[in-house]
Amino acid sequence: MLNVSKSNIRFTTLALLVAIELLLGFTPLGFIAIPPVSITTMHIPVIISSIILGPLFGSVIGLTFGLVSLFSAITSAALSPVSLLFSPFASGAPLYSIIMCIVPRVLLGIIPAYVYKLLSNFIKVRTISIGISAAIATVCHTIMVLGCMSAFFKALVLKEVFLTIISLNGTVEILAAVIVVPAVALPVRKYIISRGTLITS
Repeated sequence: MLNVSKSNIRFTTLALLVAIELLLGFTPLGFIAIPPVSITTMHIPVIISSIILGPLFGSVIGLTFGLVSLFSAITSAALSPVSLLFSPFASGAPLYSIIMCIVPRVLLGIIPAYVYKLLSNFIKVRTISIGISAAIATVCHTIMVLGCMSAFFKALVLKEVFLTIISLNGTVEILAAVIVVPAVALPVRKYIISRGTLITS
């Protein structure tokens, strides 16, 4: 009976985070367009899930992020020059667009769990270790996405938006993650621990 309860709590938490990710993805809350870039908040549930549920469940939320961003890029009527690269039908390189949408987001669901586990050995204040983990994960995600853009779409005019993405997107997304992730992850983590269901690997 206890095992069923543990499983239910884990998967209920996962389902809730998937629902939040979908809500962000299909409303303006998930992608905030500030031309020529699009700032996302969808990395936040991915990082939270990775820290409190572990890399496996984190990768599931990351995959959800990737699929939603792919769908958004395909169906959006007004895409920025950068967002066009995420659409398999607009970029001119369908496979590269799909890889860029999916792979960095899945890895985003894996990285925070291990960073947080490592930092927890040295930083005992969980708010700080979670905040730093969120910042590092967000930076890694930005680097991975920009790395894909640079590697896959060298012929496109990216230099003009490269610094804008780093300075605007990166800064805002890092700040959002550092503020929101600890605020949400700490109470949820405490609840999960109280139920004996925390996944640490």
